[in-house]
Amino acid sequence: MMQKVKSVIKKSLFILIILSNSLIVFSQDKIKGKYSVVDETGYFFTNYYFSEKGTFIYSSGGDLGVSNYGKGHYFIKKDSLFLNYDLTELKENSYHRTKEYYNSKDSIQIKLNIYNFSKKPLHKIQVWSFPNYKSEELDTNGVALFKFKKEKRKDKLEIHLDGEYYAKHVINLNYNINYEIDVFMSKTDNYGFGHSKAYKNDVKKYKIIEFNKESIKLEDKNGIVIWRKEND
Repeated sequence: MMQKVKSVIKKSLFILIILSNSLIVFSQDKIKGKYSVVDETGYFFTNYYFSEKGTFIYSSGGDLGVSNYGKGHYFIKKDSLFLNYDLTELKENSYHRTKEYYNSKDSIQIKLNIYNFSKKPLHKIQVWSFPNYKSEELDTNGVALFKFKKEKRKDKLEIHLDGEYYAKHVINLNYNINYEIDVFMSKTDNYGFGHSKAYKNDVKKYKIIEFNKESIKLEDKNGIVIWRKEND
């Protein structure tokens, strides 16, 4: 009789252990640590960092860097996880300031003064035009000069600016106007691209299917996804 009782107790304890590790835990209202999703190729990732204070940081991308990011508050209600992207900090794009002038010459001149946001001259920025392709190198003061035949055209002359870890910028100009342009290039975390896409003022809802120490299994309108817990 005692052996049967002990056997029942052991089985009950075993079941409790299994349940504690694999049963959906809806009573939890906080998540802590880093959770990741990596696709089958291993090139693309999605990361979530959760704090006990009820905030999270989101990023996704690939080998070339982060392509999407966001930040906000999260909460668990009944069997669902809500991510409110209300804390995302937006990044200022590269921009320019333009002055125009006219003359009777048969060509136009475009002078570019290129700076960072502290107005320090940049001289390692690539500058080229399209569709009339020309490429100009910057001098040590961050200045580039373009000359084009003066024309009356409906399309625009594009000036492209790009640099290592600077957000790409494109300026659209007319073919019959001279320009003096100050360009301010914004730093970015990505090589050869603009800023990562920011997610803000959006709420995403996930149904919690399973929640244990190793992972969270969720479902949304796109299907089922598993976020795996990483070591702290």
